[in-house]
Amino acid sequence: MSEHSVPSIKIPVCTQEQYAVDAGHTLKTVRAQVDRGYLPTIKIGRYRMINLLQLSRMCLEADPAKPKQK
Repeated sequence: MSEHSVPSIKIPVCTQEQYAVDAGHTLKTVRAQVDRGYLPTIKIGRYRMINLLQLSRMCLEADPAKPKQK
């Protein structure tokens, strides 16, 4: 498996409600993360969906040794 491969997921997007359930967060927390730009989204029709493919790539590219900037 290559270093930057994207894990296989069934559906590349999910609703904010479903993401909150799957991640163990409240819907209010997820919406705040979306509003701040922490979670990648895509607009499909009238719905703002969490882009799981882009989120997976972001996680894989994150350098755990790099200190967080404040």
